[in-house]
Amino acid sequence: MKAVILAAGRGRRLDVVTRHRPKCLIDVGGKPLLYRYFDALARLGVTRICMVVGYKQEHVREAAASYPATADVTFLVNPDFERGSIVSLWTAREFMDDDVVIMDADVLFHPAVLERLLNSSHANALLMDETVTQHTEECMVVTRKGRVAALSKQVPDEYDLVGEGVGFLRVAQTAVPQLLRAVETRLRQGLLDMEYEDALADFFREVPVGVEKIGGLPWIEIDFLEDLERAEQEILPWLALEQAAVEGVEGPQKAEQTLDGVVDRYVNRKISRPLSRLFIRLGCSPNVITLLSMIIGLGGAACFAIGSYAGGIAGALLFQLAVILDCCDGEVARLTFAESPLGQALDLVSDNIVHVAVFAGIAWGAYQANPVSSGYLPLLLGGIAVLSTGVSLWCVNRVKFLKGNTVRWRRMRQAVRTHFDFILRHVANRDFSIVVLTCACLGVLPWFLWLVAAGTSGFAIMMVWSLYRAFPIHRS
Repeated sequence: MKAVILAAGRGRRLDVVTRHRPKCLIDVGGKPLLYRYFDALARLGVTRICMVVGYKQEHVREAAASYPATADVTFLVNPDFERGSIVSLWTAREFMDDDVVIMDADVLFHPAVLERLLNSSHANALLMDETVTQHTEECMVVTRKGRVAALSKQVPDEYDLVGEGVGFLRVAQTAVPQLLRAVETRLRQGLLDMEYEDALADFFREVPVGVEKIGGLPWIEIDFLEDLERAEQEILPWLALEQAAVEGVEGPQKAEQTLDGVVDRYVNRKISRPLSRLFIRLGCSPNVITLLSMIIGLGGAACFAIGSYAGGIAGALLFQLAVILDCCDGEVARLTFAESPLGQALDLVSDNIVHVAVFAGIAWGAYQANPVSSGYLPLLLGGIAVLSTGVSLWCVNRVKFLKGNTVRWRRMRQAVRTHFDFILRHVANRDFSIVVLTCACLGVLPWFLWLVAAGTSGFAIMMVWSLYRAFPIHRS
């Protein structure tokens, strides 16, 4: 499968935001639109990409060269980029020697939208949002008898189904000659200002083209300034939040969901999602949010160390806010396609720094409040929790390292791998923050030290023993 991205046009109606650069380089949610295409294609295994460029093509080439991942990008130049997109499609004809997906370069879309097209049971297929009715100049997909009859801004009187076209067309290698013949016919007629969609009438008559409905999935074609505003304010914040619904129980969002406990699911996420949209509009990166969460959490730990009832309440509230922001960094990373190993490592380390500081703060506060009656017991319990948290962090990182060693990981028994996967999915559970808040409100934070000392030490012992038994090769 190859991808042809038509990015030669100028997009005059967006000059105020493009600053006279190609429209595919519009920044949406802190990331160029073009990079979102590359990301989505890479996730689906499409690495051979043809960029048809024209207007200010050097900017597109520079952006593609700066793309952090590996992609095999071929550039073809349409010198007549002021004409219709039919010329751009014809420019890519030599590249289309395989199954191909043809894509307009001005659509913000969830990767599941493209996935639905590439996994279609139809060899040739169009995407259609059946929930959209025509209001202005939307390009509509019209079907009759189970196949596409037209793709046009003019909707005929008779049809079985109609919906807005997304701007993506999948064509099987065997149907490429018919597609190019339909395009060439219009070019020979001198119709160089035609959009390529309007040239496909002959193709639809010759080749059965099916449709894939994507109603309900987040996407938008960005033609006008109001489209860009809607993309940032309405579409972008829903890209990651809708992922679980469209990927089903086997998708990567399933694993992310298992990280959430009851409190995360029904309390923290309710607050974090609106905050994540705000962070996106402010241009905050996920790593900045992670550091902000850590600073607030450390502030909560300092309040705990005061040892007073008011200090305990303030510390618990700050810790709860830090937990909510800890939800935001992952949400923003997924929304802006900014997930990275560095961000994940920073998130894990910062979480544990905050936890260690909170345990130490509560222990010191309890000791300060009753130095005579409690003696050094709070410090002992706090020390156990801090030490156990450090050991657990080392063990978790060790499991992740060994999991990255494919040969060693596969030599383990399936039951052991399942056991470690379960641990990795649940190690980030944040529900204990509500226990801290409850204990603070009841004035019994010293009791929490018994719970956390027992819980963290038990987890650390379990991790050390599991690693010892699971990796006899490593011991040798």
